[in-house]
Amino acid sequence: MRAAKRSAKSNERRRSSRRLPDRVQAPVRSWPSEAEQTLEALRAGLIDALVIPAGQRDSIYALKTFEEVEQANSQLRESQERLLLLLSERERLMQDLHDGCIQSIYAVGLALEDCRSLIAEDPHRAAGKVAQAAASLNLVIQELRAFISGLRPVTLLDFPREVGRIIESFGMRGPRFQIDIEPAATRMLSPDKAEQLLQITREALSNVVRHAKARSGRISLRRTAGKVRLEVADNGQGFDKNADKGRGLGLHHIAARVEKLGGQLRLDAKPAKGCRIVVEIAA
Repeated sequence: MRAAKRSAKSNERRRSSRRLPDRVQAPVRSWPSEAEQTLEALRAGLIDALVIPAGQRDSIYALKTFEEVEQANSQLRESQERLLLLLSERERLMQDLHDGCIQSIYAVGLALEDCRSLIAEDPHRAAGKVAQAAASLNLVIQELRAFISGLRPVTLLDFPREVGRIIESFGMRGPRFQIDIEPAATRMLSPDKAEQLLQITREALSNVVRHAKARSGRISLRRTAGKVRLEVADNGQGFDKNADKGRGLGLHHIAARVEKLGGQLRLDAKPAKGCRIVVEIAA
């Protein structure tokens, strides 16, 4: 009997030794929070982010992926380039209208004012000036149409003739000008450079007529060391070139045209000492 009990206990111990251990519960991994996901994405270099300090913790705000940021930057650069082109074109149109059409219309107005005093004393001469004013206005209309259509014919200018026409358009209002234009200098100029220099000359002469109160002036165009040098001078009242009012819209346009030509501009002016504008450009 005792032997049977010992055998039963022995069997129980053997079964107990073969029993599998209780299953260990694996830890449950929670889904990462939004902040943790953002941090992982930052470490992987997938997103750009904004970090805002808030006490002892930092708040992280994901902005855009780097690809989206680069696309946005590229679009911004393209928009800036288009804006710069538009501003440059606007500046060019303002210069051309101011130095071309507007100055021509101003000269026509001066000529018509002269006609008022000539009608009684010299009707024939007054009629001639009216006819010339009408012809000048027709040229202005053609130029405005060219601006609107965007088609401006590039032709070789007869520089001395065009300068003479500008002076003639001022009528009796302008001072007596001495013209010294070297033919070889005009032949060195491309049509575009000749047009730009003519507009500079027109603006400079208009400033003399309107502001200088000069008795005489001089225009010269000459070659100098592989360059072309334009000079417009007068013996008028001059001005203080260092004062703000000394640099009006006309001088601003002249400076802009010279810069476009890659040339150099020098302005010599003093009160009661007249004014001289010198422009040098490569031929």
